[in-house]
Amino acid sequence: MLRPLWILGFVILELVVLGNRSVSGQIHYHRYMLGGYKAQHNPKTQMDYKRTHHAKNDAEAVPGASNGSVHFGTSKEPVVRLTKSGKKVLLHELMVRIYQHNKYICMGTVISEKLVITASTCFDDHSPDVVSMKMYDDEILDGFRYPLNKTFLKGADPLLVAIKLPNSPHNSSVMGDTVKLCDMELQNYSPVELPLWIRSRHSIHSQITYIKPIEECRHRLKDPKGVVATGTMICVKNMKYTALCQHAVGNPLIHHEEICGINVAGHNCPAFTGVDLYIRVYDALDFSVRGMEIIKDSHIEDTIL
Repeated sequence: MLRPLWILGFVILELVVLGNRSVSGQIHYHRYMLGGYKAQHNPKTQMDYKRTHHAKNDAEAVPGASNGSVHFGTSKEPVVRLTKSGKKVLLHELMVRIYQHNKYICMGTVISEKLVITASTCFDDHSPDVVSMKMYDDEILDGFRYPLNKTFLKGADPLLVAIKLPNSPHNSSVMGDTVKLCDMELQNYSPVELPLWIRSRHSIHSQITYIKPIEECRHRLKDPKGVVATGTMICVKNMKYTALCQHAVGNPLIHHEEICGINVAGHNCPAFTGVDLYIRVYDALDFSVRGMEIIKDSHIEDTIL
């Protein structure tokens, strides 16, 4: 009878010592009373217990973000403003899937009653000008590539393509109106919405991210001479990792409910680099008016005199 009591007393003493050490050193012991260390979580669960750095605010996370009011990450579906009415339209109502020879090639965006924009990287060198398109409600549209200089568009890059519709869509959200395009160049670290049309779900996944210096794209793409990432493109941080290239050519870039760019190479293509490339698109008239306002506000005539 003395032997079990002796063992019990030893166990109690050990527990007291361990308790004192735990309180004093803030140490949490994962072990059983009379055995060696045993994990209390399975290895897969333990892999999730990783220390991550959280910026105190958005200004710390992104250089140039001033007031911390922007929250980066997954966002709701973007909305786009119309120019004349000021109406706001969900982006999926403007997206079209573009086909040639009954084969899907890329996405496009309706920007007026009879005009769609996309990127020339959708097409092969010998592709015909005629295309067919499907809207979000599967309405089929016919169209053909149209000279950019005959539209109200202004592109800083020759990769921008306009497609003209002979007939207006039956359920067009921009009847007698146009979609608001950028009227000024976006600055580095400006917040933007990066949408991705998911064909299999007929829905849009979007993230709020920001513009990076074009040199960052060139560095990540190993393109120091700017052959791929030209100076007229927008380099955007892609916060979503995907193992495979997402064929997202033609998807728009949104800033303050305006379309400011068109995806030129896809998301994470040809492999994940953390950045995406967009070609710029402007409303030619608004861009010119905005440019005149900037010149006027700078009092350039006073400088000359």
